[in-house]
Amino acid sequence: MKTGRANRWATRGFKQEAKTGHLCSIDWLDFEEEFRKDFMPLDSESAAINVLETTAYFQGKRTVDDYLDQFRDLIYDSGYTDPKTVVVKFRRGLDRRISTALAGMTYGRPSDMDTEAWFRLAVRMDQNRAADEAFHVSHRQPYVPTPAVSRPLAMSRPVPTAPAARFAHSNLSPGNSVLMDIDAARKTKATPDTCQRCGKTGHWAKECDLRFDV
Repeated sequence: MKTGRANRWATRGFKQEAKTGHLCSIDWLDFEEEFRKDFMPLDSESAAINVLETTAYFQGKRTVDDYLDQFRDLIYDSGYTDPKTVVVKFRRGLDRRISTALAGMTYGRPSDMDTEAWFRLAVRMDQNRAADEAFHVSHRQPYVPTPAVSRPLAMSRPVPTAPAARFAHSNLSPGNSVLMDIDAARKTKATPDTCQRCGKTGHWAKECDLRFDV
Protein backbone atom coordinates (compact mmCIF):
# COMPACT_ATOMS: atom_id res chain seq x y z
CA MET A 1 0.00 0.00 0.00
CA LYS A 2 3.04 2.32 -0.12
CA THR A 3 3.64 2.59 -3.88
CA GLY A 4 1.83 2.64 -7.17
CA ARG A 5 -1.88 2.23 -7.60
CA ALA A 6 -2.38 0.72 -4.14
CA ASN A 7 -0.80 3.78 -2.51
CA ARG A 8 -3.11 6.13 -4.43
CA TRP A 9 -6.13 3.99 -3.45
CA ALA A 10 -5.17 4.05 0.23
CA THR A 11 -4.49 7.80 0.15
CA ARG A 12 -7.96 8.48 -1.24
CA GLY A 13 -9.44 6.37 1.54
CA PHE A 14 -7.53 8.25 4.26
CA LYS A 15 -8.61 11.62 2.83
CA GLN A 16 -12.23 10.51 2.68
CA GLU A 17 -12.10 9.30 6.29
CA ALA A 18 -10.53 12.59 7.38
CA LYS A 19 -13.21 14.56 5.54
CA THR A 20 -16.26 12.59 6.70
CA GLY A 21 -14.95 11.44 10.07
CA HIS A 22 -16.05 7.84 9.38
CA LEU A 23 -14.03 4.73 8.45
CA CYS A 24 -14.26 3.56 4.85
CA SER A 25 -14.47 -0.09 5.97
CA ILE A 26 -16.23 -1.33 9.06
CA ASP A 27 -14.43 -4.69 9.22
CA TRP A 28 -12.09 -6.89 7.19
CA LEU A 29 -14.86 -8.35 5.02
CA ASP A 30 -16.00 -4.87 4.09
CA PHE A 31 -12.40 -3.87 3.26
CA GLU A 32 -11.92 -7.03 1.15
CA GLU A 33 -15.10 -6.32 -0.82
CA GLU A 34 -14.02 -2.76 -1.57
CA PHE A 35 -10.56 -3.94 -2.53
CA ARG A 36 -11.87 -6.58 -4.94
CA LYS A 37 -14.26 -4.07 -6.46
CA ASP A 38 -11.40 -1.66 -7.34
CA PHE A 39 -8.54 -4.02 -8.12
CA MET A 40 -10.00 -7.27 -9.42
CA PRO A 41 -11.50 -7.30 -12.96
CA LEU A 42 -15.16 -8.05 -13.27
CA ASP A 43 -14.41 -11.14 -15.33
CA SER A 44 -10.89 -12.29 -14.44
CA GLU A 45 -11.19 -15.47 -16.50
CA SER A 46 -11.93 -13.62 -19.75
CA ALA A 47 -9.22 -11.06 -19.02
CA ALA A 48 -6.60 -13.80 -18.45
CA ILE A 49 -7.62 -15.65 -21.63
CA ASN A 50 -7.35 -12.44 -23.64
CA VAL A 51 -3.83 -11.86 -22.31
CA LEU A 52 -2.75 -15.43 -23.12
CA GLU A 53 -3.96 -14.99 -26.69
CA THR A 54 -1.63 -12.03 -27.22
CA THR A 55 2.11 -11.45 -26.76
CA ALA A 56 1.64 -9.27 -23.68
CA TYR A 57 2.63 -12.09 -21.32
CA PHE A 58 5.83 -13.02 -23.18
CA GLN A 59 9.07 -13.28 -21.19
CA GLY A 60 10.92 -10.48 -22.95
CA LYS A 61 13.97 -9.38 -20.98
CA ARG A 62 12.77 -10.93 -17.72
CA THR A 63 14.13 -14.08 -16.15
CA VAL A 64 12.18 -17.31 -16.49
CA ASP A 65 11.38 -17.14 -12.76
CA ASP A 66 9.64 -13.77 -13.13
CA TYR A 67 7.93 -14.89 -16.32
CA LEU A 68 6.73 -18.09 -14.63
CA ASP A 69 5.16 -16.19 -11.72
CA GLN A 70 2.96 -14.17 -14.06
CA PHE A 71 2.23 -17.21 -16.21
CA ARG A 72 0.97 -19.25 -13.25
CA ASP A 73 -1.42 -16.45 -12.28
CA LEU A 74 -2.76 -16.17 -15.82
CA ILE A 75 -3.30 -19.94 -16.07
CA TYR A 76 -5.08 -19.98 -12.74
CA ASP A 77 -7.35 -17.06 -13.67
CA SER A 78 -8.05 -18.39 -17.17
CA GLY A 79 -9.20 -21.77 -15.90
CA TYR A 80 -7.02 -23.74 -18.34
CA THR A 81 -6.56 -27.28 -17.08
CA ASP A 82 -5.36 -29.19 -20.15
CA PRO A 83 -1.60 -29.85 -19.63
CA LYS A 84 -0.79 -29.74 -23.35
CA THR A 85 -2.46 -26.34 -23.72
CA VAL A 86 -0.55 -25.01 -20.72
CA VAL A 87 2.80 -26.33 -22.09
CA VAL A 88 2.17 -24.81 -25.52
CA LYS A 89 1.29 -21.43 -24.01
CA PHE A 90 4.33 -21.57 -21.72
CA ARG A 91 6.80 -22.44 -24.49
CA ARG A 92 5.27 -19.85 -26.79
CA GLY A 93 6.06 -17.05 -24.34
CA LEU A 94 9.63 -18.13 -23.56
CA ASP A 95 12.70 -16.34 -24.81
CA ARG A 96 13.51 -17.49 -28.34
CA ARG A 97 16.91 -18.90 -27.37
CA ILE A 98 15.45 -21.06 -24.60
CA SER A 99 12.49 -22.14 -26.71
CA THR A 100 14.81 -23.20 -29.54
CA ALA A 101 17.02 -25.15 -27.14
CA LEU A 102 13.97 -26.97 -25.74
CA ALA A 103 12.74 -27.84 -29.23
CA GLY A 104 16.15 -29.27 -30.19
CA MET A 105 16.41 -31.68 -27.27
CA THR A 106 16.94 -35.24 -28.44
CA TYR A 107 16.72 -36.86 -25.01
CA GLY A 108 15.55 -35.84 -21.55
CA ARG A 109 12.54 -34.09 -23.04
CA PRO A 110 9.66 -33.92 -20.53
CA SER A 111 6.25 -35.24 -21.34
CA ASP A 112 3.72 -32.73 -22.59
CA MET A 113 1.46 -33.90 -19.78
CA ASP A 114 3.96 -32.84 -17.09
CA THR A 115 3.76 -29.05 -16.86
CA GLU A 116 5.91 -28.78 -13.73
CA ALA A 117 8.77 -30.66 -15.46
CA TRP A 118 8.69 -28.13 -18.28
CA PHE A 119 8.73 -25.27 -15.78
CA ARG A 120 11.74 -26.68 -13.91
CA LEU A 121 13.64 -27.40 -17.12
CA ALA A 122 13.11 -23.90 -18.49
CA VAL A 123 14.25 -22.30 -15.23
CA ARG A 124 17.39 -24.48 -15.15
CA MET A 125 18.27 -23.67 -18.77
CA ASP A 126 17.81 -19.95 -18.14
CA GLN A 127 20.11 -20.10 -15.11
CA ASN A 128 22.75 -22.02 -17.10
CA ARG A 129 22.56 -19.48 -19.91
CA ALA A 130 23.00 -16.56 -17.50
CA ALA A 131 25.98 -18.27 -15.83
CA ASP A 132 27.61 -18.96 -19.20
CA GLU A 133 27.21 -15.33 -20.30
CA ALA A 134 28.66 -14.08 -17.01
CA PHE A 135 31.65 -16.43 -17.43
CA HIS A 136 32.43 -15.20 -20.91
CA VAL A 137 32.01 -11.55 -19.95
CA SER A 138 34.44 -11.90 -17.02
CA HIS A 139 37.09 -13.53 -19.25
CA ARG A 140 36.71 -11.17 -22.17
CA GLN A 141 39.68 -8.83 -22.21
CA PRO A 142 39.04 -5.40 -23.69
CA TYR A 143 41.11 -4.58 -26.69
CA VAL A 144 43.52 -1.70 -26.04
CA PRO A 145 45.28 -0.46 -29.15
CA THR A 146 49.03 -0.16 -28.79
CA PRO A 147 50.17 3.42 -29.36
CA ALA A 148 52.42 3.83 -32.33
CA VAL A 149 56.04 4.55 -31.35
CA SER A 150 57.86 6.88 -33.65
CA ARG A 151 61.30 5.60 -34.42
CA PRO A 152 64.09 7.72 -35.88
CA LEU A 153 64.77 6.98 -39.46
CA ALA A 154 67.99 5.07 -39.91
CA MET A 155 70.62 6.91 -41.86
CA SER A 156 70.91 5.05 -45.08
CA ARG A 157 74.35 4.62 -46.48
CA PRO A 158 74.88 5.96 -49.96
CA VAL A 159 74.79 3.22 -52.51
CA PRO A 160 78.04 3.19 -54.45
CA THR A 161 77.43 3.86 -58.08
CA ALA A 162 79.51 2.61 -60.92
CA PRO A 163 81.78 5.26 -62.49
CA ALA A 164 80.44 6.78 -65.62
CA ALA A 165 81.88 5.40 -68.80
CA ARG A 166 84.68 7.60 -70.08
CA PHE A 167 83.85 6.91 -73.66
CA ALA A 168 80.56 6.57 -75.36
CA HIS A 169 81.62 3.32 -77.01
CA SER A 170 82.98 1.49 -73.99
CA ASN A 171 81.32 -1.83 -74.75
CA LEU A 172 82.59 -3.78 -77.71
CA SER A 173 80.03 -5.00 -80.16
CA PRO A 174 80.01 -5.79 -83.87
CA GLY A 175 80.21 -2.50 -85.83
CA ASN A 176 80.88 -0.53 -82.65
CA SER A 177 84.55 0.55 -82.66
CA VAL A 178 86.33 1.96 -79.62
CA LEU A 179 87.74 5.46 -79.89
CA MET A 180 91.45 5.87 -79.20
CA ASP A 181 92.76 7.73 -76.21
CA ILE A 182 94.86 10.41 -77.96
CA ASP A 183 96.67 11.49 -74.81
CA ALA A 184 97.55 7.92 -73.93
CA ALA A 185 98.81 7.31 -77.47
CA ARG A 186 101.02 10.38 -77.39
CA LYS A 187 102.48 9.37 -74.05
CA THR A 188 103.39 5.91 -75.30
CA LYS A 189 104.98 7.31 -78.49
CA ALA A 190 107.05 10.07 -76.83
CA THR A 191 110.47 9.00 -75.56
CA PRO A 192 112.58 11.03 -73.12
CA ASP A 193 115.75 11.15 -75.34
CA THR A 194 114.18 12.54 -78.52
CA CYS A 195 115.02 16.08 -79.61
CA GLN A 196 111.94 18.20 -79.74
CA ARG A 197 113.45 20.42 -82.49
CA CYS A 198 114.90 18.05 -85.09
CA GLY A 199 113.36 14.82 -83.94
CA LYS A 200 116.66 12.99 -83.79
CA THR A 201 117.85 11.02 -80.81
CA GLY A 202 121.04 11.40 -78.85
CA HIS A 203 120.70 15.04 -77.78
CA TRP A 204 118.29 17.53 -76.29
CA ALA A 205 116.66 20.45 -77.97
CA LYS A 206 118.94 22.93 -76.26
CA GLU A 207 121.96 21.07 -77.66
CA CYS A 208 120.57 20.72 -81.17
CA ASP A 209 122.65 22.22 -84.00
CA LEU A 210 119.49 23.55 -85.52
CA ARG A 211 118.49 25.52 -82.47
CA PHE A 212 119.40 28.75 -84.25
CA ASP A 213 117.25 29.78 -87.16
CA VAL A 214 119.20 31.51 -89.99
